[in-house]
Order: sequence, then structure tokens, then C-alpha cells
Amino acid sequence: MKILVVGLGTIGEPLARLFLKVKDRLGIEELMVHKNTPELKYRGMLSRFRQFGAKQVVYVEKKEEFSKLLAPSSFDADYTFEEAIMRADVIVDCTVKGVGRMLKEKYYRHLPNPKVIFQGSEKGTGKPYAFSINDKALIPNEDKFIQVVSCNTHQILCILQTLVFAYGGVENLGQARFYIARRANDISQTESTVGVEVEGPVHSCFGSHQAEDAARVFATLGIKDLDIHAAADTFNNPFMHVIHFNITLRTAVTLEEVERRFRQNPLTAVTYWQTNNEVFAEGRDWGHFGRILNQTVVCLPSLQVIGGGHEVVGRCFTPQDGNAILSSVAAALWFRDPIKYREELQENFFKLPFIFDEV
Repeated sequence: MKILVVGLGTIGEPLARLFLKVKDRLGIEELMVHKNTPELKYRGMLSRFRQFGAKQVVYVEKKEEFSKLLAPSSFDADYTFEEAIMRADVIVDCTVKGVGRMLKEKYYRHLPNPKVIFQGSEKGTGKPYAFSINDKALIPNEDKFIQVVSCNTHQILCILQTLVFAYGGVENLGQARFYIARRANDISQTESTVGVEVEGPVHSCFGSHQAEDAARVFATLGIKDLDIHAAADTFNNPFMHVIHFNITLRTAVTLEEVERRFRQNPLTAVTYWQTNNEVFAEGRDWGHFGRILNQTVVCLPSLQVIGGGHEVVGRCFTPQDGNAILSSVAAALWFRDPIKYREELQENFFKLPFIFDEV
């Protein structure tokens, strides 16, 4: 399998590095990486990718600029963008908002057999997907474009699936409310906000786009009319998003049962740390590329069961794009083999440094 990763930002770079790390085990014949901007600060990163076996891809109109940039490191681009997309078996587009949509219209949709994965910002570019949530909705030879939903959407989906739907089905949900305290930026980024930026609702029923996107994922399984709502604000913080959840179940539970359900799902990590920087530090020290690939990290000291056992309140930390990275790998493996991809994923990634039981 030949894979092309387009865009080397906060998702693309660790995703490409992950593919290189498991290249032989997964039978990845070639990994190609595309960087748009030929800036001097990126030369070190591109040189490291070269040292680990990745092939460099550039737009044909920027080939000369990249040749000058990379000459001191004694290598050049291997393929133009047009050559690489024809060569790749799977394309994972990790570009900034709007670029993936443009590339789909200009290039991807015209490929003879497109197999393209987009990220959370590119709503409408493909079937919305989160690993282990709506895998049954993927249709072999029909779904050519998949959109991996955002990291916070993964977290909402995981909480509902783990706490409610896996025990009594959709009917067990009364309502679910989420408050997302978003980090302003990744530690690799320079833009931020000074105070708290309050975000207004984007959907009349679901509130923030994260809840709306969660509903879109469940809709691929025929699950509709869910009473879920989220609000999101942005904080001056570079570590991890934090979600407060308040979920009403029709069947009563105990606090011990809630913890058991979270611990039983291998994609749900738990922790006794109560600050996002401490959880982030554990991921930095023990995870892949500083990432935790679980779908969520539940803060056990925050859990509370009230309302006679029908209402569960708690907080969880969002693995900084790690859950979207794992779903991107899952989608790539699904494109290759819709039957064996889950087995491959579990065998190679359901262990440290990728998946944590307890942080």
C-alpha cells in the first residue's frame, strides 16, 4: 500500500510519523508526504522525514523553490503532487480548513479510483467517521471519500457509546449536555487568544458543531432525533481540551458501574490526574509523538452520579488530535481490507505507546 499524507501540521506530521513507525508491520510500501510552503524553518522536519524513509511531494510550480531549500540537505523532491496522487493507493488530506475541499474538486474526484480521507474541518467532503462508532456504515467499493470527525466530536461519541448505547441502546439515553473548554492552540502553533472566547451556537438544536457532527455520525447508522447539545468556548491554553458532560440515562447506574464501563472500553483511558497539563505531560512522556491515541481520557475524581442513579456528571480530557489520528489510520486500513482492518488496528495499536489503559 502506498500512502500520501497531504499537509504536515498538527495532525499530518504525527500521522505520517506513525505510518513510518509501523511501515513494515502494516505492509506500507511507500509513504509520501506533501508540504505546501518552502520555508526554511521546515527544512529540518523534511530532512528527518527523508532520513526515516518518506518521499517528498511538492506542487510542480514550487519545485524549484523546494530544490533550493533542500539542496543543503542533499536531497530533492521525489514527486510532483499530480504524480503522487496517481501513485497513492490512499490519500490522507490533513490540510487547513477549506484546502481539502478545494483539492477534492480540483484533483481527487477526478482520480480513476479515489480513496481519500479528510479531517474534521472539511465537513461534507465524505462520509463522517469515527473508529469503533460507525464502522458498520462504511460501504466497500462505494465510500471513496471519508471525513474523520474532529477530536472533540470523537470524545462526545465515545462517551455516549461507552456509557449509554452499549448498555441498553439508544433508548437508554434521556439527554446529553456537553460543555467544551477548547484549548486555543497546539504547543506547535503561535496563534492564541488572550482571554476566554465565547462561541455562539451554530445549530438550532445541537448548539456547537461538535454535537452536530456527532449527530451526523450517528445518522449514518440510522440513529436520529437524539437529545444532545454542546457549547464550546476557547481558552488561552496550549495543552488539552476539557469536556464537562451531564448525561441522563433511563436505566439507573451506580458510580462503580460508570467507572467499570469506562475502564472496559479499550479506547477510553481513565486518569486520577486533575489538570490537563499533567495528563498532557504523561502523553508527552509515554505516548506516540507526544500523543495519546485513545478517544477520551476520563477524569475519575470528577465523576458523580445523581438523580437517583439516572444522571452522570463528569469531565474528560481530549487526546490532542490523537483520536482523529487513530481513526485516520483505521480508515486507511479499511480502504485496503474492509475485513481485516480492525484486527490489524488492534494488533498494532491497542497497546503503549499508542493506547493507554490509565494515564
